[in-house]
Amino acid sequence: MKKKIFFTHDQIQERPNKRFDAPDPFQIHYHFRPARPANFCVTRNKNGSLNVSAGTIGPLTWVPYTICLHISIKGSPHSYENLYVGGECVIALPSRRQVKETWITALPLLAGISELEVADMHESPSSIVKAPGIAECPVNFECVVEFKQDYYTHAIVFCRVLGATIDEDVLSMSREEVLHYYPTYEVDDKANRFGGSIERLGVMGEILECPSFPHAPKAGWYQTFDIWMKDLVEENFLNNEEFNRIVTLRQEYDALYASEDSGERYGILRDYFTKLPRFIVNDKWDDVHSLIKTL
Repeated sequence: MKKKIFFTHDQIQERPNKRFDAPDPFQIHYHFRPARPANFCVTRNKNGSLNVSAGTIGPLTWVPYTICLHISIKGSPHSYENLYVGGECVIALPSRRQVKETWITALPLLAGISELEVADMHESPSSIVKAPGIAECPVNFECVVEFKQDYYTHAIVFCRVLGATIDEDVLSMSREEVLHYYPTYEVDDKANRFGGSIERLGVMGEILECPSFPHAPKAGWYQTFDIWMKDLVEENFLNNEEFNRIVTLRQEYDALYASEDSGERYGILRDYFTKLPRFIVNDKWDDVHSLIKTL
């Protein structure tokens, strides 16, 4: 195994890091900050003034489609004020063509000054919410705010998607073209000559395939264990007798697990159901059939 190096919370935050002398003071720190999808958050205040702020997002649920905004309380005070439960916003996804504009919307502009105008971007009419989208962004989500909670330096804001627009020319792009085009990601900070730092953006690169059938259920990882086994029967990787035996043992294992019985039988079944999927995902089918016969 590779050697692991432990960092405390305070050591993770050090820039430069006292334990490792690196030419870039952010070099150690960025290892602990994975890339985050970037976005523009478009809101209107109670007087109708438009505000646009740059930030990061994370999907929460797919049905209904909800998105989590991470809003800096001090860094984005106008968006923080405009986002309230029951309020509306547009979450726009910038492309690689809006790197400069992303940085401009993060500048400390005065209240009432339009970030869109300073960044030379333009409004795009929304179909449901009052806040507009951004014409230069390929995707604009129209959302309603359903939850907001202050958490240390940021506010967590849950937004439910009501609808979205997408540039027509993007619809014909291949998945690889899309990932190289948008969304952008906040990837790291780089020290500058003034003793500060500049944030850098990136886009996705290589697409890595995950295991598929028979190493996973036909319909995807979210299916049940029994469905996965049934899929294997349908494609003659297992026979019906083996399937029935597996299901019987699975039911016994689940009962022992639910009862918190950690006795010898539980240990035997736990070992069995550790080996079975491990053999399957590694195409060790002779071992699979031999294992099934052991119990």
